Amino acid sequence: MKKGYLIALIVLAVLTLLSLALNGVVIYGLLKAQRIALDTLSDARAIVTSIDDATISYTVEVDQEIPVAATVPFYEEVSVPINTVLPVETTVVVPINLGVISYSLDVPINTIIPVDLEVTVPISKTVDVVTTVPLDLEVPIEIPLADTPLADYVEELDAALARLQARLERPFDRED
Repeated sequence: MKKGYLIALIVLAVLTLLSLALNGVVIYGLLKAQRIALDTLSDARAIVTSIDDATISYTVEVDQEIPVAATVPFYEEVSVPINTVLPVETTVVVPINLGVISYSLDVPINTIIPVDLEVTVPISKTVDVVTTVPLDLEVPIEIPLADTPLADYVEELDAALARLQARLERPFDRED
């Protein structure tokens, strides 16, 4: 019986040592996984923090035709200077009544009349404008992420990642 007891004791000791070795391997794997998770969380927090300073950039391209229909009232007073010479060359018939006899006298007129004046001409008109304006432009848009509601979510995500990182760094601290 002593021999069976000794073999059982040796087998039990070997199994215990094997169990301890396997537990050591599992603990080592878990510690390695914990380190990888902590490194990943640090990288994620760095990315989330850098997102807060980011800017959303986009260029809106507009390529369309816009119809325009309008009635434009137009009123203007234009001064027109007139500076000219009018030549007058004619013959005027002057009737002369001498009491007994009537006589017609031809009087030749050959002269120049200078004209120097300024005339104001009012122009009042309603102009209908109907056209299509082609629009082809690029509008750059830049929106800082800090000016959007997304910034609050980024802060909440960073706080949640910080809490998770703290729990992984101190797994045995109770926060209940």
